Amino acid sequence: MQAKPQKNSIKEAEKNSDYGSRKVFGRKAVKLSQTQERRLEDSLPEVEIPFSTDVINPDQFFDSHGPLHMEIGFGTGEYTLSLAEAYPTHRIIACEVFKNGIAALLKKMEGKDFKNIRIIKEDAIMALTDMFEDESFDYIHINHPDPWPKKRHTKRRLIQTTAVELFERKLKKGGEIWLCTDATHYYDWMIECFNTSTGVELICDKGRLLDLNRGPTVMTRYEKKGLLKGRAPKYLRYRKRL
Repeated sequence: MQAKPQKNSIKEAEKNSDYGSRKVFGRKAVKLSQTQERRLEDSLPEVEIPFSTDVINPDQFFDSHGPLHMEIGFGTGEYTLSLAEAYPTHRIIACEVFKNGIAALLKKMEGKDFKNIRIIKEDAIMALTDMFEDESFDYIHINHPDPWPKKRHTKRRLIQTTAVELFERKLKKGGEIWLCTDATHYYDWMIECFNTSTGVELICDKGRLLDLNRGPTVMTRYEKKGLLKGRAPKYLRYRKRL
């Protein structure tokens, strides 16, 4: 599938971009309550993979050796939990920079024995770049990244050609990346960015991400809000060529 080039094309938007230095852009985080602070202090250490500039071995953080997933920006964790429940033998590394989102996921995990979820409290691009060998992951998941619709903000978008190159390197051969957005312009932008890579192929551009013979569906809070406002989610799946 080919998308029509946008007026603010990827070449124009990435020109003079500081993406390589990787400043994290996002909305202002909500002030944490005392309960959330305690949750981060008491519960996070049990499931955290500390950020490191040295390459790690994921096996040391999990009891199983099943397929390895990376979720980039998990919001409040609805998708993360659904993924963990659908694939109890798979290993899920969930990255999030905002503490309120991490606290929300930890709350959802309370009283449940999720041995297959680990959290990195850092930007996923930095984590992927520094912490993991190439061809480490079976799946990468990106749900509703900030679309940054204004032209002057396009370089802030998570999906860039440089990010696609990184994802391709970190995926195993045959590994997949699943994406979701309800912003039409960002959907087209994603396709344009992925079209620059000869190492991945589009295998699906419709259907719910967890409704493709892979497990139950999940509707995140953000997705529900978008639907109420008339924004229909769009899905993409790419596979790294063998």
